[in-house]
This record gives sequence, structure tokens and C-alpha cells, in this order.
Amino acid sequence: MAATKILNTAWGVIPHFSSSSVARSVKFYTEDLHFNLGGIDPEDAAEPNMCSVAIGIGAMKGNIYLFQNNTGESLSPSTAMIALGTEAVDQYYDLLQAEGRVKIVDPIKDQPWGYRQFTIEDPDGNKIQFFRFLEGGNPGDGSE
Repeated sequence: MAATKILNTAWGVIPHFSSSSVARSVKFYTEDLHFNLGGIDPEDAAEPNMCSVAIGIGAMKGNIYLFQNNTGESLSPSTAMIALGTEAVDQYYDLLQAEGRVKIVDPIKDQPWGYRQFTIEDPDGNKIQFFRFLEGGNPGDGSE
């Protein structure tokens, strides 16, 4: 099978973030960012080893896996980008700003590379840039 045919089966990318407390991360992502909890392992632990959180619907939803940092070393924050629908990026920014619970490190603005975006930071310094394309349309009208 040719490499192109194999690679064309890709259907998603899931970034991994380090967390100093998965329990705290679950609370932040589900309550402050309004993500859905996909899973937590182990479920009955006061301090789980990992969790998955997601927004969106269907195969293209935005997933992030957070893993407990048990090495004793300092965390190396990561960055992920999540595309939102055309109107949704501004609406989400306004919601997060109004609620005042999330650290917005870069306010929303149009970028010279053709995105309208803003960046938030989680309690461990991981960053998420939420964006939409300025031209060419944006999928993501909220239906499957």
C-alpha cells in the first residue's frame, strides 16, 4: 500500500498536555472552558493518571489528553490550536471574558497569516489558541 493511501486514513490529532494535577485539570477544562469529559483513568482515584477532554461533535472534534506529571521534573507547557466556527470564535471569547475564570494571554484579533484568534492558558501553563479562518469559510456550524 502506498504511503499516501495509508496516510489519507488519518482522521484526527490529539495533543498531550502535562498536568501537575489531573483532578484540577478536569475541573478547569470542564467548568471553566466548558469542555466535555471524555474519560478519566482511574475513575475512582483522588488524583487520576490521565483524562481526555473534548469540544465539538463528530470525528473532527477537538480532543486533548492530559497526563499526570509524576517525574518530579518541572512541566514543559505545550500549545494546541482548535478551530471554531465563523461566529463561534468571537462568541466563545466573549463568554470566557465575561465569566472571568480563564487566563486570556492573547486577546482576540485578526492575524496577518489569515486567522482570527485568541489564546488562553491553563493552570499548568499549557496554551490553547482558538481560531477561525478570515477567508475561505469555516466548517463548524454546530451540527454533525
